[in-house]
Amino acid sequence: MLNVTCRDLDENIKDILEGIVHEFNETYPYAQGEAYLGYPIYFNKVTNEKTSVDMALITKIGVFIFNVLTIKVPNYNDIQDDIYIRVKEKFQRLPNLRSGKALKFDFYSITYSTQQVSPIEDCPIVFSVDEAMEFIKENKEQEQFSDFDYNAILSAIQEAYGLNTRMERPGAVPGTKAYMINEANALIEKYDHAQMDAILGDTTGIQRIRGMAGSGKTVVLARKAVEIFMAHRDWTIVITYSTRALKEQLVRYIKKFYADKNDGELYDSDKIRIMQAWGSASAVGVYYDVCRHHGIEPLNFTQAKTKYGKNRAFSKACEEILKQVSEMDKMYDCILIDEAQDFDKSFLSLCLKVLGDEKRLVYAYDELQQLNEETMPTPKEIFGEEIQNDTPLTVCYRNQSPVIVTAHAIGMGMYREDDYLPLQMPSSPNVWEAIGYRSDGEIKDGAEVTLYRTPETSPELLKVDKNQVIDFISYNNFTELKEALIQFLKDDIKKEKLLPSDIMVIDMDGIGSLTNRANIMSMIDLDDDYKGDLSIHMAGSLSPEDFFRDNSIVYTSIFRAKGNETFMVYIINAQRCINSLVPRSDRNALFTAITRSKGWVRVMGYGEEMQSLCKEFEQVKRNGFKLHFDRYPSEIEREQMVLNNSDLDEQTLKSIQDTRSKIAKVKATGKSMSNVQLMMEIMGVSTKEELMKMLLEDE
Repeated sequence: MLNVTCRDLDENIKDILEGIVHEFNETYPYAQGEAYLGYPIYFNKVTNEKTSVDMALITKIGVFIFNVLTIKVPNYNDIQDDIYIRVKEKFQRLPNLRSGKALKFDFYSITYSTQQVSPIEDCPIVFSVDEAMEFIKENKEQEQFSDFDYNAILSAIQEAYGLNTRMERPGAVPGTKAYMINEANALIEKYDHAQMDAILGDTTGIQRIRGMAGSGKTVVLARKAVEIFMAHRDWTIVITYSTRALKEQLVRYIKKFYADKNDGELYDSDKIRIMQAWGSASAVGVYYDVCRHHGIEPLNFTQAKTKYGKNRAFSKACEEILKQVSEMDKMYDCILIDEAQDFDKSFLSLCLKVLGDEKRLVYAYDELQQLNEETMPTPKEIFGEEIQNDTPLTVCYRNQSPVIVTAHAIGMGMYREDDYLPLQMPSSPNVWEAIGYRSDGEIKDGAEVTLYRTPETSPELLKVDKNQVIDFISYNNFTELKEALIQFLKDDIKKEKLLPSDIMVIDMDGIGSLTNRANIMSMIDLDDDYKGDLSIHMAGSLSPEDFFRDNSIVYTSIFRAKGNETFMVYIINAQRCINSLVPRSDRNALFTAITRSKGWVRVMGYGEEMQSLCKEFEQVKRNGFKLHFDRYPSEIEREQMVLNNSDLDEQTLKSIQDTRSKIAKVKATGKSMSNVQLMMEIMGVSTKEELMKMLLEDE
């Protein structure tokens, strides 16, 4: 059966093409295939005209490219020839589809005309659905395409080939991580049906694209921006995001997608504008641009934090504009928002306000990034209206199945020893299917439930033993951890033949990450075995967008890691999520860190807290990397989790941080004062025995 993906089309043309699809499915119900209506679109820079394919019918029994004429033209063959040549160029770019200078397969360009015109030799034309089906019957393949050839043809027509950076890792031999990565990179990339639906979905009104981390939302959004521009070259299109380090990735995707469609040309950055949500005078963002346009002085982060508090700074700044300007000017024709889970109603509403009456807004977000809830409010709650275009992406292409299951189990704290209930979990059981989990039975409150992932929703792109893809390791102290980390990094470069850009170190100690990285570099510089072998740079040290470098391993906090991914991820100081004052936030952060990996993960920490975390992971392994609930928590119990495990409020945390700063100042005076004396003063006790008793009672 054919999957159908449709973009904006004349209704009469759409009816004709849907008639062909219907008859094809009736005649060949066994034939796997995709029907792309209104795609692809090409642009001729010589004639300054668009060339549109009305339907690309890509099936295992043949490839048929249709254009529909509803008016009489003197030479329909000119249109057909142009389309044929354009499509053939796409197929020829993929080496796997060539045999010498010729294509390995035949494909056909057919004109469907509603007007009677004289046929031209070697230029197929049909005048009815029956004639179209007769042509397909006469020219279909005698033997179906192999899976490999079919996927290659799809990849070419989708222009998906080259999504992965095919960087060869020298010296990679069988058994090394580099060899496995090279093998994975040799696979033919293609978009799945849901991704193509999201890319080609109608641009009228509000569109929601949602999926779990690694489902390809950023790629889809970048590709969609280019597709919209190909159809509407006079539009101003904005693609915006939260994490500054994401800009380089978006620029790279937009450049590639646009060049693929326009003979290598560079896109017009005034027409496709990649802007961070906040922005500044040196790097204009959406908020900054809207303020300036409407004569409002924009706030920077420091000003907004002082005025509204850190956690609500951006939201309140956007809210203030909405209050000040009741009727906003139309500034852009379409806005696409990545990482929408990082924004609340204020910014999304602001974006909608500057789009005019058409409201062409596309927002993509991670389903279940915050594990205690579905990440986003409903469209009705955000915009005050329902939306027609909603595309869930259920396949996770980034993470190996054991990695994503472990991330969810640890993030929810579902195997903690001190409580049979998880620390947090989705408020609705329906979310599991939306993010690609399956269950053999119904997910009911109080029932025994086992959730697992299948190869369909977690494709095995890296051929690696599932028990070797992720590990949790506990050390006695931070010094031991650092020594082990350095040895792991050295082995990855020397033995596993990984490139420095294949590796990411994420420090869960956000405040101490700069100092920790400096200490690690000091250990490297002092050891002749390591010196010169390892370069480790701090993400964002050159610019907010600075992240991966060719000859250096990136060291980052979880905040900067968001939106980035690589094959080997080391997470250090993971013990911080145990006995945390912000348990849900820290578990969510660890979940996000684990899901940065396209391959392997080592989660490292020290002390009793890390040993406790390792026990949770061992339970995940014992369950065969499945999420097993002896008794699925009831709605009342899920609500109780929120009450029992809430994070400390912002003001209390600020007070604690202020106290730490004051203690640091006292110690910096140089006056003789031990840590025990300080603790006695702070806790209000007069003897060491009282202090010890207090600590033991707390334990």
